[in-house]
Amino acid sequence: MHKIQLMGKVLRAAGAGPMTCLFVIVFILCSIAVWLSDPVANSLTDGMWFSFQAVSTIGFGDVVAGGPIARIVTVILSIVSIFYIALITGVVVSYCTESLKRRQRDSFEAAFDKLEHLEELSPEELTELSRKIRSYRGQ
Repeated sequence: MHKIQLMGKVLRAAGAGPMTCLFVIVFILCSIAVWLSDPVANSLTDGMWFSFQAVSTIGFGDVVAGGPIARIVTVILSIVSIFYIALITGVVVSYCTESLKRRQRDSFEAAFDKLEHLEELSPEELTELSRKIRSYRGQ
């Protein structure tokens, strides 16, 4: 549950929800523009397939931008997708960083909790606690 909450926090902080909606709208509009303006795209699904190829940089070549409008749409979609992919990358990195910070904080809290109750720890637990503290200090 903590991981889902953390992911939600990271997505909100990055503004990923509105950016995803914007990206989907641009993708659909570009797909429609290609479908309506390029004779090679015979259906909306052809336009969407072409847009997917542009976004993912796969470029199979089975649906190509032949007309000037389709080429302009390709440039616009490519630029928007570069920024969107950068956003996704940032969200993943931020999630990993926050997850590591949370894990480290939890470890510190557990160690300090044991320090508060030293008199209750067994010799083995004291040895383990000492080892953990030395590892935190990098020794």
